[in-house]
Parts: sequence; C-alpha cells; structure tokens
Amino acid sequence: MTKYMIALCLLKARDQRLLEMLLALPSASQFQFSASDASFSSAPSVAIVDSASPPSLAAFADLRQRHPQVVPVVIVDREGVREGSRFVVHRSSLLRTIFKVLTDAVADRAGKPDGVPAPDADLAAAHAAAQNASEVAFVDGSAGIPDPLRALIVDDSSAVREQLRAALDRLGFTCDQAASAAEAQTLLAGRKYDLSLLDVVMPGMDGYELCRKIKQDPSKRDMPVVMLTSRSSPFDRARGMLAGCDSYLTKPITWDDFRTALDRALLKSARNDRSKLTARGYTAGAQRA
Repeated sequence: MTKYMIALCLLKARDQRLLEMLLALPSASQFQFSASDASFSSAPSVAIVDSASPPSLAAFADLRQRHPQVVPVVIVDREGVREGSRFVVHRSSLLRTIFKVLTDAVADRAGKPDGVPAPDADLAAAHAAAQNASEVAFVDGSAGIPDPLRALIVDDSSAVREQLRAALDRLGFTCDQAASAAEAQTLLAGRKYDLSLLDVVMPGMDGYELCRKIKQDPSKRDMPVVMLTSRSSPFDRARGMLAGCDSYLTKPITWDDFRTALDRALLKSARNDRSKLTARGYTAGAQRA
C-alpha cells in the first residue's frame, strides 16, 4: 500500500497531537498516511491548514511555493464554510471525518502529474491572509471554538507533577500545577478546571480535606477529582471515597489504569457525550480504538 505524506501546517497543539496520532494508525481506506511538519523537505501530497490561524496559513503559503501540486485540506470552525478549498473538515468532527476527507484529497492528487499546481481557487484566501498575518491583532483562537481541557495537578513532588503533566498532555490537556492545597485553592478560585489530580500526603492541608472542600463548593463539585497516592489500604480508599473523590489510584500507576480512570470520570462529568470531550482535544477514546 502506498504511503502518502500529509504536511501539518503549524496547527493548534491539540489538533496537531490528534492528527499525528490518527495518521500513525492503520487506515481503513485504500491509502496509508504519514504526518510531517510543513517544513519537511520532501513533497507532501496533502497539506492540512487551519483557516483560523494566520501562522498556519502563512506556513501553507510557503509550502505551496515549494510544492505547487500540494492539495489543501482546510480545518474550519463553522459548518458550511469552504474557505476556498474543495476539501474541508470541521474542527469539532476532526476525529470522525479526517480519513474520508484525506482519502478524497489524495485521490484527487493522484490524478494529477507532478509539477501541476493545485487549482488557483484552492485556498486563495490563504495567500491574502498570510500576506497580512503580521497585521492581525489576534493569531490564535476564534469565537465558538471550545477551550482545551484543563487539569490541575496538586502534589508536593515536582518530579511527580511533571510526570502527571506529561501523561495528561498525551490525553490533550493543558495543565496547571500546585505544590500544596493552599496553592491549589488559589488556582481554583481564579480558574475553571475540567479535572483535578490530588496527592493525599502534602504539607498543611492533605488531599482528603482539599477534595472535601472542592466537593462542598457548588461551583466546583461537578469537576472530577482523582486521588493518586501510595496509601493503598481499604481504610485510605474509604477516606478518599468519603471525601467525594471520583477515583482513587495507588502509585505506581500503569498507563492503562490511569487512562481508564480518567476516561470514566470525564465521561461521567460530560454525561457520556464523548464528542464534547473530543471537540476540546481529548484523545483517550481515540487511543483505545
């Protein structure tokens, strides 16, 4: 099976991670795909570009100067928007539709000999937007785009916090960190989180008490709280459940156990609507597929 190179043109971090992961999976279509950065020296068959991001549009314009035959697939934020390209995927349905759109784009590209440019109508708006990118006041984000999922990691060990941050990054989260319950309370007062990971043993207020305070706050009680601790006795697990935590994991934790516990807690919070989580960059469901 021929493998087709897909250039990713400076996409949003969550879209980039999701597409890199998806394109590394075996394709159900007659084509196999491989992701690359837009600066890749070999000629890609297709470029994926974000219509809401001038840097992405500029990266596509530079890529197309070097490889005029590349076919653009455009990520848009509103249904019905075409952005000058025949191949469009809506950001909220990226996971479900990208393979179909790429298959159509690659089939179109396969019918053109090398050196034949893509039609000038394709992404004409990209060139104008790229030329004016330096004059744009805001270069990332757009009304209607769901915010990425955000987690709060609370642990007095910087090494553990960094390990958890890396694990959550794989799942599509952005993270804030706190070394104590007091720091966590300050962060919780000023920002909404979709998930909190709490250690039990910390200086000052412990994780049980912090969890209890979170669950007693009407504005925060629906946020999933996962406790991670080396304390594995039935008594400690009972304390965690009584404090209101949504899951209690004992260190060291396997990746599968970690992902499964978070997935269960997040789906409960989202009322089993995985599409809402996926639209915000969550990738755990795709990793299990």
